[in-house]
Amino acid sequence: MIRVRWLALGVIALPFVEFAAFWAVAGRVGFLGALLGVIATSFAGVVLLKGGARLLLAQLATGRVVVLSDEAARNGLLTALAGLLLAIPGFVTDAIALVLLIPALKTLLLGSRAVSAGSGRSPTPPGVVDLEPQDWRDESRRPDPPGSPRIGHP
Repeated sequence: MIRVRWLALGVIALPFVEFAAFWAVAGRVGFLGALLGVIATSFAGVVLLKGGARLLLAQLATGRVVVLSDEAARNGLLTALAGLLLAIPGFVTDAIALVLLIPALKTLLLGSRAVSAGSGRSPTPPGVVDLEPQDWRDESRRPDPPGSPRIGHP
């Protein structure tokens, strides 16, 4: 119950903190510069969220089943949260979002496992046999022997 109170207090205080941060930045770079910064970071957050949503919709449209490891799911969740925080206008949420996008800090937040795109092969899910490319071949594209009947074709 105490956590809910702190969360509610944070949500109530956020606009006031963002307002103070905006005026602090506007005092340094000018009002127009601060306003353009807020608009640019909000636009970047929307682009980040749209990219993830577009990838998800493309996978759903093709009917592919994508199995994510726990690390990849957590990494994607932190990236989506960072996109959401960037989309919310304000410098405090932008700073939190940028922290979430730094790979070393993601590793710290997620535990001792490394979180980096393309750092090697992901762990194989249970029930899947992972073969090297030289250990298999695609039999579905092999040409039919001459004279063999083709099913479904005249």
